[in-house]
Amino acid sequence: MSGAGNLHHSAEESERRTLPPIKSASDKYFLESLDEYIQREMERLMCPDEGPDEQRYIIYSSAFDKVIEYATAYKTILTSIKKEYDEFICAIKKSECDAKLAHGKLKAMVAQPTSLMYCQRRAVQLQERIAIIQRDTAELQAELNRLQESRRDKRPSLRQKTSDSKTLRPVGQIPGLTFDESMNPAALAKHLEYLERKRADLQIKRKSQYVSVSVKDDLDNKMRSALDQRDELAVENERLQLRYKKMKFLNDSLMTWEKTGKEVTLLEFITSKLENIFDLKMSDTDFLGISAVVFEEDDPSKVNESELLVDYIERFIDLFEGGEYEAAAFHAAKSPHGVLRNMETMERFKAVTVYQGQGELPPLLLFFQALMISVHAGKQLPGETLSVEGVRCAMQLNYVELVTHWVTQKRLTYSEALGDVICEHGDRKPRMADTCLALAHIVYKACGVLRKAALSMCKRGMTSSTMEFIYQSKGFTAGDCLFVLKGCPSLALLQSLTQEYQGQPAVLSLGFACHALLNSDLEDLALQMVEKTHSSGQGTLEKVILDDTGCSAENWGEIAGCCGQKNKPLLAKEILSILLSQSGAMRLSPGMESSRLMQHVFM
Repeated sequence: MSGAGNLHHSAEESERRTLPPIKSASDKYFLESLDEYIQREMERLMCPDEGPDEQRYIIYSSAFDKVIEYATAYKTILTSIKKEYDEFICAIKKSECDAKLAHGKLKAMVAQPTSLMYCQRRAVQLQERIAIIQRDTAELQAELNRLQESRRDKRPSLRQKTSDSKTLRPVGQIPGLTFDESMNPAALAKHLEYLERKRADLQIKRKSQYVSVSVKDDLDNKMRSALDQRDELAVENERLQLRYKKMKFLNDSLMTWEKTGKEVTLLEFITSKLENIFDLKMSDTDFLGISAVVFEEDDPSKVNESELLVDYIERFIDLFEGGEYEAAAFHAAKSPHGVLRNMETMERFKAVTVYQGQGELPPLLLFFQALMISVHAGKQLPGETLSVEGVRCAMQLNYVELVTHWVTQKRLTYSEALGDVICEHGDRKPRMADTCLALAHIVYKACGVLRKAALSMCKRGMTSSTMEFIYQSKGFTAGDCLFVLKGCPSLALLQSLTQEYQGQPAVLSLGFACHALLNSDLEDLALQMVEKTHSSGQGTLEKVILDDTGCSAENWGEIAGCCGQKNKPLLAKEILSILLSQSGAMRLSPGMESSRLMQHVFM
């Protein structure tokens, strides 16, 4: 029986899969490809063999469309048949959806009395709980009133005790005053004025520079919510960008199909292309390409942009003319496209000389402070001129700590002029010189002004660090070294520049450096260096002069003449004797004050 059943089953299967006899080869090929298409799609979508299934219906509907396209003679009747079937199936689906909706409404109507009963029961319970709370509150209020009355009755005795203790307690020394000044009414009155001024300053600082901790908590919460929203928008943006890429791919495919002359049917072409759409992914270059083709009228950020800018500027003018300079400053600093972060806005704040609360920050400094707070490190920085003006304003008002924050946090556009302004303030305020020089070094180094960066280090007494910086910096010329030496003349620096440094040759020769100092009214420093070299050992000066390729014999003669003028005849005589001993040098007629040398032309 089992073998017979298997044979019967295989026969049925063979009969089901075998196509009817067809004479035309093209029809036979079409039916075979159609049957393969149906089986392949059903296996790919894992459709069940029996029972109603939406995917299987779509597959057979698509196969029916292929038959209609192929059978041109029966296309009209087959199209009508398929239309009737589709309308009937749609009507069945709609009736099924309406039945489910009606069933849900009926179920809700049946459950409505039960829900009403539960709500009424819950309302009664809450009313009872409210009555209990009100009763407990009345009892607590009565107890509180009783305690306040008893405390009020005991207060006179406490006052008497405190007055007695004050009369018995001796007066101690007031902080900040000596014992004699504590007994002097004039000194006490003066100290009282000082304390009142200090209290007023503290109150002003509390209003202008400090806020409560709750404000920081609110800002932290807003920042977290903004970051969460940004992440959500980023995810949504990526999803929409991927969708855009798929639609663009499909559009390009359709255009390609039209250009190829429509050799295949649209359905077959789209089906082959849909297989590649699911493999698409987004990359960084796709985002750039998509943003480049977005039309202005489709970009929400471009809608009424000019009107928004006009409203933004009018709001700034209202705040400024209303005397709300701090709000106007932050409004200008956060302006879109930087329309108010310019010199014109700065001049408007600079023109304000009379404002409420003279103890508070000036409007110009408020503008620069808001400007630096609103920018990110290294991004959308204010221009060079605006940066220089902001630092100059803060320096004039002695807010060096603000400049320190701006420079170290990279909130400024570095330039040579900016470093010069910082250095000038350090020259005027010796107490702040070291801080200003450190800030100027950061600025000069960032904008590539190496000679001034080295000079700022040298002025701080960092000679060793200066030499390390000079040797590490490429393109540091002899002229740059002379600029540093003339800007900060010192014997230690001159000696370091004219000697080897960690096995590397000296950046300047002794004769070249000393001769340049003679022409810069720094003769004493040059002669000190020559004298120190002469006294360092016998033959040292001679070796230095003979090995000096950067200074000619004539220039050494001028150095010897200067030694004679500065009452150093022995040193001058030593230099001249060394020069005369060289081959090709000759002694000219001596003048009144010095000797002159000239190199002879070598054969």
